[in-house]
Amino acid sequence: MIKKELREDDYFISQELSLVAALIAWDFPLIDIDKTNPKKMSFIFYNSSKLQKAIQSYWNESVKVSPKKYFYALKDVKSRIYGC
Repeated sequence: MIKKELREDDYFISQELSLVAALIAWDFPLIDIDKTNPKKMSFIFYNSSKLQKAIQSYWNESVKVSPKKYFYALKDVKSRIYGC
């Protein structure tokens, strides 16, 4: 199997908790959390055109997400941050 070399452009990194929870609620997998700075976590996703469209829609407030799904995604993110 040939392993593709990943570049910085292959990732989307955000510190915006509400956006991260929305992306998870829309089934974009969170691949890692950079906890180098314990006061400001960085959440890492694989970058794609679909992800970029979702992010744009988020900032334009033109998407919908189930409140329950968003709540559980936010709870999951907080759990990963605090290790609960």
